[in-house]
Amino acid sequence: MTIRQIHLWSLLAFALLLRLISLATYPLMDTTEARYGEMARLMVETGNWLTPQFDYGVPFWGKPPLFTWMSATGIQVFGLNEFAVRVPHWFAGVLTICLIGFLAKKTNNNPVVAAIVVATCGIFTIASGAVMTDMALTLALTIAMVGFYLCWLQKDEHTQKWGYAGFFGLACGLLAKGPVALVIMAIAVVPWLMLQHGFLGAFKQLWQRFPILSGGALMLVVALRGMS
Repeated sequence: MTIRQIHLWSLLAFALLLRLISLATYPLMDTTEARYGEMARLMVETGNWLTPQFDYGVPFWGKPPLFTWMSATGIQVFGLNEFAVRVPHWFAGVLTICLIGFLAKKTNNNPVVAAIVVATCGIFTIASGAVMTDMALTLALTIAMVGFYLCWLQKDEHTQKWGYAGFFGLACGLLAKGPVALVIMAIAVVPWLMLQHGFLGAFKQLWQRFPILSGGALMLVVALRGMS
């Protein structure tokens, strides 16, 4: 390993560890973190892991439950404190960075540089340690887009596993923030395909290269199973 590589890895580790250490140093912020943190506490206390609650017996229907599951799991592992409700979102951020580094390596780019760029972005740093829906959705869409792109690059049927990974990511997106995950994915993917293949050609390419039916079925099964 060269001196430059050591410096890059050190910078990445510093950025990640600094955010991790900071999670326990300040109370839950504003109404969002406080509200979602309380919902996670209620989930653990009541044992109702299906429906997040504003208060005892008052269901919260505004968002799917994935972000609450994450913080509730943190409470079960680390106890009731700020670090516990935040650290699962930090882990989601780390997984997102790993996926971006993996994609960079697959496309012959420097994975450590790609990871550092993401890890040192201000908004990403904040979101990766906050009790919100953002990092769960970010991780889900990163899985979806990495799966989509790698399936796109590999044109034979034996590599459609990446397509299934993409649909699994979309299922996680549905559990993180609902149908908006599909909208965001479509906004990113469909215009890109249309620029290359035209309107009808874009959908033809999707049908030919991706496991649309079986992948869509997988997405629905995972999302519905998670809600049941």
